[in-house]
Amino acid sequence: MNFSTIELNKISAILDCEPKSIENSTTWALTNKEIKQQLFLTINSEVDLGGNQKGSLISVQTQHGYFELHDCNQFITFEPEEIIFLSNGKEHISCLVIGKSGTCSLFGKVNKGLIGTDIVKLDSAVLLAAMQLSLTESILA
Repeated sequence: MNFSTIELNKISAILDCEPKSIENSTTWALTNKEIKQQLFLTINSEVDLGGNQKGSLISVQTQHGYFELHDCNQFITFEPEEIIFLSNGKEHISCLVIGKSGTCSLFGKVNKGLIGTDIVKLDSAVLLAAMQLSLTESILA
């Protein structure tokens, strides 16, 4: 996936932050002044992902860690203030959820069968992932 100018502008509007772009890389620096926390979101396009595969890599740096989502092939905005970046595979999905207030959640290699399952039937350990990813159900194939 290559992010278009329209998509990058949509992300900027949700985050209420202007990015800086260099070549195939666009970075947003978010600051939550209330809790004095920063988050740097970078979208890298046309990255060599290995095995002769090129794609998008989303990275997030916070005071608490560094997170990467390889082969981002979709994203959705969950207004008013979240963006969900997806690596949507045949049986599994991984996602990185970024919030305007500097929040960041990463869910990796989640079985697609969990999405849309009645939450009372789910193990409590997978409940949060299933609930968060249910927001993406409309675009999953």
